[in-house]
Amino acid sequence: MLKRFAQNMNTSTGTNWGRKISMIALIFSLISGAFVAAFSASRPELPPIAALFLFITAIVISILIAQLFFDLEGWFEQRDRDIEADRIFKSLSENDDSKVESFILYLRPFISTNKIGADQPKMMSFRPDGIGGATQFILTNDRVEFEEEVEKALRPLGKLIALGKPLEHMGAGRVRVADEVWQDAIKLLIDKAEMIVLLPSPRPGTSWEVEHLLTSGALEKTIVVDPPNDRGSVDKGYDPISEWAGVRTTFAEHGFSLPEDDEEGSLIIFGDQKEPVMTSKIGLGGENQVRRFARELQKKLRVTA
Repeated sequence: MLKRFAQNMNTSTGTNWGRKISMIALIFSLISGAFVAAFSASRPELPPIAALFLFITAIVISILIAQLFFDLEGWFEQRDRDIEADRIFKSLSENDDSKVESFILYLRPFISTNKIGADQPKMMSFRPDGIGGATQFILTNDRVEFEEEVEKALRPLGKLIALGKPLEHMGAGRVRVADEVWQDAIKLLIDKAEMIVLLPSPRPGTSWEVEHLLTSGALEKTIVVDPPNDRGSVDKGYDPISEWAGVRTTFAEHGFSLPEDDEEGSLIIFGDQKEPVMTSKIGLGGENQVRRFARELQKKLRVTA
């Protein structure tokens, strides 16, 4: 339902207004919840148990409503990225490079969407006795999505673009193209991208992209990602371990030596070599590491330019 609100916006101006309204509503819901909670807890005519129940209920409801507006703000932001990605692709298709700023291409198997992530512990605090009372803590899980981490890390360096269905996931801006022209679209994006982030796979579509990178010389500007192994991804139809094994075979057929799978995930740069010139563990939540690698690749590209 939240996506439908964001999908109705077809301009960056509309998405920006949507984000502002969502954040105002979020703040208002938290303030209202805190006021109702404090008012309930301060009623002398209420039994302590009833006052505590109303206090906690008001806090929980306000947090849940605030979370909805927070998510809505995120989908408005994603809609803006999709709009920008589509604008860039249309300009490239019309050979109008003057309207295209630097962008980064994200290549991945479609089946990996929403499959690579991890639950990280997060502490939430509240005061059951009202303002000034003792602070209590609740341990909750916060879902960290791999693609979102990559997008946040590379945002200062350029817009992250991928083929796919708009609003299918938060992360790279999506460009929708017809099935019969997707290879031409990928070739164009690979050629014009300042940098490429590759989540490789032996599956037919992504395998074709990998082959093109290996044979066109575009691997020099590519960060190869060995994604962190998510235990649940096998049940969802995506197994990073077997995917990586198939990719290593493809790289080997072209004379490239791809490292073995790393459970924590890794970032790999080949440059103009057949062996990796840089590798590092990544793990989820390692957005600064992704950004560091991207900057190192930028330096190498400038030196060889």
